[in-house]
Amino acid sequence: MEELLKKIPPEKRWEITAKILLTISVLIGSKTMPHVLGKEEGFILPVRGWEKWLEILHKILEDGAGKFYPWVKEKLDIPVKDAIGAAKLETAVAKLWCGPEQENEYPEATPERVILRVTKCAWWERYNVLKLDPELRGGCDTCKVWCEEGLKAVNPKITRKYTKTIQRGDPYCKAIIEFKEE
Repeated sequence: MEELLKKIPPEKRWEITAKILLTISVLIGSKTMPHVLGKEEGFILPVRGWEKWLEILHKILEDGAGKFYPWVKEKLDIPVKDAIGAAKLETAVAKLWCGPEQENEYPEATPERVILRVTKCAWWERYNVLKLDPELRGGCDTCKVWCEEGLKAVNPKITRKYTKTIQRGDPYCKAIIEFKEE
């Protein structure tokens, strides 16, 4: 097995691993989990409902992002003293978490404000590959919590808000990242 793995280029291994991990994450964060686990094995959703599941999931994401964003910032030495630094950190986190399938761009970038476009969302791609009904997707709300809490953990002067999302039918997700010196 080790010899086989050596034949697969690192970029391809990363892509495969990211897709597997995202598939698991997508299933955990969607209403499909009871169907995957079976009603008897379902752990929260079938017993306590979707709203309680999202509440617990969002708390997990807040805690995780509050640790992961600062770790990536430190390890990659990304200064987050303005909106541009925040956008660079968010892109690094997205690439590490989602793999090469994730694509972001910045049509506008100043130290005070960055428009970040997600032109290819790895989460959305996994949803589509799994053919999950749009009504069953956890999607953009969980992404929102992850990104906002992560950026807040590294610099509380940074804010981030969505103005467009693929899940609502927009051609891309659009977030405005702002730095406010107060």
